[in-house]
Amino acid sequence: MFRNTPVIINQFLLKQLPKATALIDRDFKVVFASDKWVEEFNLSTRDILNENIQDLLGLNSDQWINAVLGCFKGKTSDSFQENYTTIEHGTRWFQWDMLPWYNEDENIIGAIIQAEDITLHANNEQKLEQLQFILKETVEIGKIGNWEYKQSQDIFTSCSMINTILEIEENSKLTLDEYIEFYKIGYNRNTLSMAIFSAMENKRAWNEKLQLITAKGNQRWVNVSGKPLYNSGKYVGIIGIVQDITDYVLKEHQTKTSEHLLKTLINNIPLQIYIKDTESKKILANRMELDHCGISNEIDIIGKDDFDIYDKELAQKYRNEDLEVMISQTPMINKELRHKNPDGSSSYFLSSKIPLKGTNGETTGLVGITMDISEIKQKEKDLKNLINVTSLQNKKLLNFAHIISHNLRSHSANFSMLLEFLIAEQEEAERQKIVGMLTDASNNLMETLHTLNDIVTINSESATSKVEVDLNIQVNKVLNNLNSLLEENKATVITDIPIGTRIHVIPSYLNNILTQIISNSIRYKKPNVNPLIKLGLSYVQNYTVLSIEDNGLGLDMKKYGEKLFGMYKTFHDNQDTKGLGLFIVKNQIETMDGKVNAHSQVGEGTTLNLYFNEEN
Repeated sequence: MFRNTPVIINQFLLKQLPKATALIDRDFKVVFASDKWVEEFNLSTRDILNENIQDLLGLNSDQWINAVLGCFKGKTSDSFQENYTTIEHGTRWFQWDMLPWYNEDENIIGAIIQAEDITLHANNEQKLEQLQFILKETVEIGKIGNWEYKQSQDIFTSCSMINTILEIEENSKLTLDEYIEFYKIGYNRNTLSMAIFSAMENKRAWNEKLQLITAKGNQRWVNVSGKPLYNSGKYVGIIGIVQDITDYVLKEHQTKTSEHLLKTLINNIPLQIYIKDTESKKILANRMELDHCGISNEIDIIGKDDFDIYDKELAQKYRNEDLEVMISQTPMINKELRHKNPDGSSSYFLSSKIPLKGTNGETTGLVGITMDISEIKQKEKDLKNLINVTSLQNKKLLNFAHIISHNLRSHSANFSMLLEFLIAEQEEAERQKIVGMLTDASNNLMETLHTLNDIVTINSESATSKVEVDLNIQVNKVLNNLNSLLEENKATVITDIPIGTRIHVIPSYLNNILTQIISNSIRYKKPNVNPLIKLGLSYVQNYTVLSIEDNGLGLDMKKYGEKLFGMYKTFHDNQDTKGLGLFIVKNQIETMDGKVNAHSQVGEGTTLNLYFNEEN
């Protein structure tokens, strides 16, 4: 193009070339540059002439240098593309064309270089390549196919993924009707047919989840969407997209089945189970947890925290536990809790809280498991009571065995000795005297047997025979029965029992207990001092406590305290006492699940405290 053309003559023409053009000599120095070249590379004519083009533009790639050197040898370079980076314009792409520059003698004196900015085209090509890659990967990974129906030609075309989904040959051709027939008869086929019809008639797009049967008889779930095509308002066809979502649907069904199974399990397990987020708000609760919180539906507890359910003090306690578990990521296992019920009773629970961790190891909440152990605690209490009662009964039995052994042995020895005397005695008067002694011994034996029988009867009586009685009425009955004794000894009885006080007792036992204690208060009065007896009432836990205080002789509790309620134990010189009264009192009140204790000082009197069990 520039061969045999002097540079000077054509300078004006070269200056106006539409493509950026520069002429360089064999030393890579710029001899001439068009206005477009100066503009493209943001240079000035004065600055570039006789300057090395590589230094000006920083063009040092092997491909670019080799193309220039080839021109110096008479070779015309093929067009090639390279990027060019400047601070002002960033990275730009140029297409380079190079050819030898000849003088009048047809000697190569340099190279003619032309550059065309193809940045926009290169970027578009790159974006197109990216889009094609994304589309290809999306189709393959997402199992997405597309089809098109052209009404004017009645042609149905589809991509290879459609054939893959339908399991037909890759090059198979379908009609629109044949495509529709792959969908299951009934709801699925009817839904697709109506969607296509509505697209044709009403310009309506659609998106449906349907089932189809492949050419190989396999059932698949697909997501089908479509849109009608119009040209100048006239319907011309339809485009559609089909995505195979079989795996997703099957996993969804499996997940729902697993969720249902898990829900069934946690709702029927005899434990309270819940899940909280990091704010201690519940995001799941099973049936037992709902019942415990007094809530009917799970939806009513979701998003609530313990402050919405319990009193402030208890809720704060639970929140502190939650924070400790979530911050430390250390489970709280089987912590025993006690709740006070509205009716005054107590419930007991074992509470466990386990931190929930996300994939990054951070705490996302906690799982709570609570077990009601109230029944276990009650059985444990009952067992302890049974052990205590059994131990007590064993001690009583052992004591009773010793008493029987001692008493019966004494009577037996007495009978044996008197019989020997009777056999050996010859005189009738002495014999009659011994017979009389044998009669007394027999009567004493019978009295002992009756006493032992009464004790056996007391210990075999069941506490279930207790009934509710008015305490004041029972006290008055006893006082009326002891009226003669009270008047004879000028005794005063003061009762400070609230009107209407009711207790659960075996009435005959209560009558005997009151009679024994009040009688003892008179029997062991101080000489020349009128007896004063006071009855008072108090409450200790589950017991109603009746206190009976007198001003009698009293006794040394350090010396006799452990023997006070023993059998045949006497502590004063009183010929009428047998030491059975307080023994029977203790047995009778313990039979009613109660207890008795005493406080006494010599010369100050005695107080007996009767504990009547109102729990059992």
